[in-house]
Amino acid sequence: MFRLSRLGPEESSPPSRRARVRTLAVRLLGFAGFALFVYLIVETGPKEILKALGRLSLPEIAALMGLRFLYWLIRAVNWRALLVASGERVPFRDILGARIAGYAVSYLTPAGNLGGETVRIFVLDCVERNKALATVIVDKTIEFLAGLSTIALSVVFLITEFALPRRQKIELFIAIALLLLVLIFLILKQRQGLFTWALDTLRKIKIRIPFFENRRDRILETDAHISDFYGRNRRLFLFLFASYFGQAWLWATEIYLTFRFLGGTTPTFFKCFLIVTLGSFYSFLPVPGSMGVYELTYVSLFALLKIEMSAGIGVILIRRVVGLVWAGIGIVPLMKKRAARPVNGPAPPPDPCPSSET
Repeated sequence: MFRLSRLGPEESSPPSRRARVRTLAVRLLGFAGFALFVYLIVETGPKEILKALGRLSLPEIAALMGLRFLYWLIRAVNWRALLVASGERVPFRDILGARIAGYAVSYLTPAGNLGGETVRIFVLDCVERNKALATVIVDKTIEFLAGLSTIALSVVFLITEFALPRRQKIELFIAIALLLLVLIFLILKQRQGLFTWALDTLRKIKIRIPFFENRRDRILETDAHISDFYGRNRRLFLFLFASYFGQAWLWATEIYLTFRFLGGTTPTFFKCFLIVTLGSFYSFLPVPGSMGVYELTYVSLFALLKIEMSAGIGVILIRRVVGLVWAGIGIVPLMKKRAARPVNGPAPPPDPCPSSET
């Protein structure tokens, strides 16, 4: 895994028992996921899957890669808009590189989304850390809000289009409503200082975490950046929300075209939208690339939506390959950043961002 900074003398000390147990648990999850992935391929039939994959032509592969590139372009544009709103002018190629670098870490390691978002802050080290952190927090908050909105829309479609028990319908509505309320609560708290509020709440219940208490000034500064965004950029908030909401439809387009390229019976675009949104829960588990979890989630949806399993597994494999290619591309800015660091001694202070016109 890419290392952000040189560790001190404690690097050579053996890991604690808790750390060893956590590492073992993550490895077991990874092995279990890989075993499940292999089982699904064997159960579906390798010959049928290879037959489906053989129908792809080079222009079709290029089209799928182009759609994924468009996906990353949009996400980079969103982050750039937040950076500009905070007074930072960064070359777009650096923002795009940091975005894909974060994806590589979240896809290839157990660090997941949290690790990936942290990495993109460190890769874009020409921006002051607290300000970069603030833009990432706002970015992820809006993305989650838009994601939950698409999931809520899919649940409504699912309830109206499929015969589900009344109790299950009520439970789905309640779950989505609670999630949306929690996220709206977090946004309101971000306007007032979310992290400062969290520290004060912990103090009231007699809990003090030295790591955060010693960095209270930096936390206050980060909160100020976040609050300032919500106070001055309402139109940008709506633009970013619409952008992330639209990305679900872009994902659905990619899946729909993949099914069409593979031939056979193609699910409707509506079903592809349900697959994208309802299948997004796999990303919350700390398994490298969500190996196995991703496949199990999608296979369950294929069964629910009555989609041919051989074509479905073919779609999963193609998306795996595309994801791995982009993760490999994301390693490049990581390696460049690592090569730029000194072998010995502390890292140099951040250089100012080069002109955005370059």
